[in-house]
Amino acid sequence: MLEELKKIQIEIAKSVVLKDKYKEDEFEFVIGVDQAFFSKKVVSAAVKFSYPELEIVETNYVIEEVNFPYVPTFLMFREGEPAVKAVKPLLKGKCAVLVDGSGIAHPRRCGLATYIAVKTQEPSVGVTKKKLFGEEVVEEGLVTLKEKGEIIGYVVRGCKKCKPVYISPGSFITPKTSLVLVKNCFRGCSLPEPLRVAHELANKIKLSHV
Repeated sequence: MLEELKKIQIEIAKSVVLKDKYKEDEFEFVIGVDQAFFSKKVVSAAVKFSYPELEIVETNYVIEEVNFPYVPTFLMFREGEPAVKAVKPLLKGKCAVLVDGSGIAHPRRCGLATYIAVKTQEPSVGVTKKKLFGEEVVEEGLVTLKEKGEIIGYVVRGCKKCKPVYISPGSFITPKTSLVLVKNCFRGCSLPEPLRVAHELANKIKLSHV
């Protein structure tokens, strides 16, 4: 079964476009999407912010049954469709989606953020607390994630005392623009503000249902 799913990921990865659909200064909104689980259900919460001001514009969430087990590197099959359903109604204007999951910094270059980008046809950036894939290389004062010499992401901190996060483009955005976007979304916490708020919303909704 997993071998068949790997083939699906490899096929999706072929459609990844590592070019900017919008220039960094053209983005109007950033949407954070995160999920929380209870019983056999998943809460997918999406929060839309103005960019770069980061004022909340709109929120949305969906609750769905979970029909796929937790398997590392295959999260798109467990969380992908619910996340897309939460995000899609908010995709008005020039948006970027920040995802609690990997982009191309993934063994098959197809993390959850990549899946969401391909399904919505809008730029996405994956943000994780742990490194899933890639070699860390320090270059020009930046910590890059590389695969066979190619930059596939960056390692950044939201503040001096914050733990690092690992970012990588999903699709329709370059690694460098992904870095600028995420840096502009930090507000003194380890997570970019859109993801921090989406995480809180997902858990708040979860608690109201358990």
